[in-house]
Amino acid sequence: MKKSRVLFKKFQKRLSGKEWYHQRFDGSPMFIFAIAEAETKKEKRKPKGTEADIRVCFFGDGKSDWYLEMGDVKRGANKIISLAKKNPNISKKLLRAWKKDEKKFDDYFHKIFPKIDLERLTDEELVKTWHYSYYLFENRTTSSAIIDHFALGSDQLISDMLRKEIFGKKTSAGFKESQFTEIFSIATAPVHQSFINQAEIELLKIILGKLKETLAQYQKRWYWSKNNYVTAQILDIKHFQEEIKAWKQSGKNLAAELKRIEGTPCLNKLKKQALLSKIKLSPLLKTLLKISEDFTWWQDERKRATYFNIDIGCKILSEIGRRTGYELEELKYAYPAEAKGILFGQSPSRKELQERQKSSALISVESAFQVLTGKEVQKLKDLVLGKKSYNNINDFRGLSASTGKAIGSVKIVKSATEVSKVNPGDILVAVMTRPDYVTAMKKAAAIVTNEGGITSHAAIVSRELGIPCIIGTKIATEVLRDGDLVEVNANHGWVRKLK
Repeated sequence: MKKSRVLFKKFQKRLSGKEWYHQRFDGSPMFIFAIAEAETKKEKRKPKGTEADIRVCFFGDGKSDWYLEMGDVKRGANKIISLAKKNPNISKKLLRAWKKDEKKFDDYFHKIFPKIDLERLTDEELVKTWHYSYYLFENRTTSSAIIDHFALGSDQLISDMLRKEIFGKKTSAGFKESQFTEIFSIATAPVHQSFINQAEIELLKIILGKLKETLAQYQKRWYWSKNNYVTAQILDIKHFQEEIKAWKQSGKNLAAELKRIEGTPCLNKLKKQALLSKIKLSPLLKTLLKISEDFTWWQDERKRATYFNIDIGCKILSEIGRRTGYELEELKYAYPAEAKGILFGQSPSRKELQERQKSSALISVESAFQVLTGKEVQKLKDLVLGKKSYNNINDFRGLSASTGKAIGSVKIVKSATEVSKVNPGDILVAVMTRPDYVTAMKKAAAIVTNEGGITSHAAIVSRELGIPCIIGTKIATEVLRDGDLVEVNANHGWVRKLK
């Protein structure tokens, strides 16, 4: 991808007045850029029209705000829906197309990279290792736009089709309109175990003596499991000892918890089969629900690979920093192609990277990109986001992802570094949730997010925890403040300020 100096000016009209889907990560340019490049890359495996044309991201203080243009999202989702009408097995076909590259990257992480002694490499060899690692990861994740566009662009269609096919007939199998949220949750529930839950299952088995594996062996396999898009955490044995201690002191029946977590995908599948035996859905809706299942699994596998990439990337960047005097946190605000310049010519400078750390932005359009800093960042924000006031809004709506009601104090979580501020009974409010928010989600009485769809993290985890969750409000983090007392009614999809 080529860096363009005129991109911002050239595409101002295209950026203005658009509808955007907002995602928030703990992230940095070095690792988020790989996703931008992968999503905008055109290749034979991608059905034409599923690739992204434009991505915008703002960075600062370890956080990133990622914006997908909804025109891209709808076009990509419609393409998959169109293909689904012709081929009910389209998701299986797409999964097969990336299988070799996914395995190649996983093998590199598990078998090849651990044997590389980075300190013994020459500068040239270190750069080659960096670029090869990046190449493997990018090839493995070029499917990202297909997954994201379908997940975000098909929710409403699936919801509308399901409602029409159940309640638009003379018989609705005895269902009431008030049951729709529950029906929707069952029909779209994941039927595969997430890697985060798999790690928890195995730890519980170690505690209960059901897994013949030492904690040291477990640590070697799962040390990366708390990574995000900016931080590679090498979890040591002490960390997992603390997790075991917390489980033992929780007062929960650990055998019952193991059974619940381990059995959730199977239970979801059985509930779905029971539901579908009562109602006759159209072939297309059945296909779309199957694609959603497959893409939920695919999305989780991509997340796992992203965590692997962060681990590899931080180790290589640390070695580059050791040789050049750059700090690791500074290097995370460089871009992949700049690694060579830093190693051989110290360009961009530490000062420039420090400026990017405070505030910077990325525009990625087709085969070009531009990095913005300083006043241009605010200009881009004004252009993309506009200026809106939320002062007089006291209630708002969203999509119910998990039914129930709750009243509690709002805690807005902007980053994984803020999860500790959530106390039992609080209402967790976020742009979106991430796996590293789970400790806070377990304490929350309810979850409310700006964004999210049927395969979103918040939707999946809230169902597993059995707590109310409303997603896709668009404005929750803008309307609410820490300490607001709110009522969350996920049976009907609304949130109301009480005080």
